[in-house]
Amino acid sequence: MRRTYMTRRAFVGGGLVALFGGLAAAVGAFGGGGKKRPQVQSIPGATTTPTEVGHVFETVVQGGRVMDPESGYNVIANVGIDAGTIVAVSESTLTGATTIDATGLVVSPGWIDILSYEPNSYGIWYKVADGVTTNLGLHGLQARAADFFLRWGSEEERPPTNYGGAFSDPWTRSQVLGLGVDDPASASQIAELVRLCEEDLAAGYIAVDFEPEYTPGVSFDEIKALAEVAKAHNVPCTFHGRYSDDVAPGTNAETLDEIIRVGQETGARVHIEHIVSTGGTFTMAESLGKVQVARDAGVEVTACMYPYDFWATYLLSARFNDGWQERFHITYEDLVVVGTGERLTASSFASYQASEDNILTAAYAIPETDVRLCLQSDFVMLGSDAILEPGNRNHPRSTGCFSRAIGRYTRELEVIDLMSALAKATILPARLTDAGAPAMRKKGRVQIGADADLTIFDAATLADRSTVEQPGVESEGVRYVLVAGQVVRDLSGNHQEVRPGAPILKG
Repeated sequence: MRRTYMTRRAFVGGGLVALFGGLAAAVGAFGGGGKKRPQVQSIPGATTTPTEVGHVFETVVQGGRVMDPESGYNVIANVGIDAGTIVAVSESTLTGATTIDATGLVVSPGWIDILSYEPNSYGIWYKVADGVTTNLGLHGLQARAADFFLRWGSEEERPPTNYGGAFSDPWTRSQVLGLGVDDPASASQIAELVRLCEEDLAAGYIAVDFEPEYTPGVSFDEIKALAEVAKAHNVPCTFHGRYSDDVAPGTNAETLDEIIRVGQETGARVHIEHIVSTGGTFTMAESLGKVQVARDAGVEVTACMYPYDFWATYLLSARFNDGWQERFHITYEDLVVVGTGERLTASSFASYQASEDNILTAAYAIPETDVRLCLQSDFVMLGSDAILEPGNRNHPRSTGCFSRAIGRYTRELEVIDLMSALAKATILPARLTDAGAPAMRKKGRVQIGADADLTIFDAATLADRSTVEQPGVESEGVRYVLVAGQVVRDLSGNHQEVRPGAPILKG
């Protein structure tokens, strides 16, 4: 029995043609003006299913604009899926037991959030509505790897998205070794951290995370020892850097120097987390330039960002130590309680800091020019740095990061073209992780042999809808989300009974 999904079209007639014409111009589409039409690629070693008359695919995504950032393929085409794998991408008609009508929509590789956290059963569905098919906690997970994968691999907890994460130096040194945030680790404690890191990578974690701003006692020797483990296992080191501003002592330049030095001395791949709020704020042009110089010298260094002009953290964190106004160039009025919209004053700030209610506070301390420069950098990818928890007290990046970047900053503000924006959500995060995690070699691509993780969206309406006051609002414009060929979101919304997510493990 065949099943057909029909799409609600954003435009009809000439409007639809105008939409695709605009997209084609924005991404440098092939097929017109004498340019050579790109051919769809195949994952090395892929086995294709015959497309001759009579073959019926399990699922066909029909008539969408297929955009594959790795190859530049940008053509109205049909995608044939069997057994959770893309086995055909063709401009010819394909027949499927289930057909998804993607007319008027963009068919993209599933979006990869590298900088999320545990895929809790509440927030993960907001990720799906934001187009995410792979949820990776590379900001460090608060669990040993064996425990993490046992929990989320269970029938009760299995998420709709793929999932994985990183060894957390801050959590491990605190919860396992009992070190305080200001305590340096001794030689024997560093050796124990190395042993625990080896165990967690063997159990499946795909990165090693450091957060020197929140653990100022961590020494370079500790970081280097763990980075050498990461290098041996071919996984990246991810960094919430030591400093987040341009006010000496302790500047963005020093943050980047430390991270780049790790890459230089160990050969490990190093990644700067949310450079818009740590390592680049107020000095973005110089910071991106410093990273580029390191890349040109052979250091494997990348960064990620979320497309907002404010960050958020808890009021009792080190970020709000004395002098925060000078460091971040803001006042009390630039602080807003997440989930309520309350603007702080000197009095309410002091009152909250004296209470046991460690509230999450948004700080409007990111210049819009920094956001735009990040998006225009070809080594900066997307990462939300959040997942919504029950109660909805979180930064709206937890629910709208990808739709905001791919919608607002392409269609509305024209800061970046659509194909480049999609690369930041797909192939760039896949390449960051695929050396150590073989599963990622089949993610972030619409190619024959790739996993059938697809985000199908309306480029004319894609938008984030969450705010500081109301973080728990689904994004708009993501029409279908497929994970391993299974539809977890369609025109009726999320299908919470469908949970095909698989672990992303170190190979």
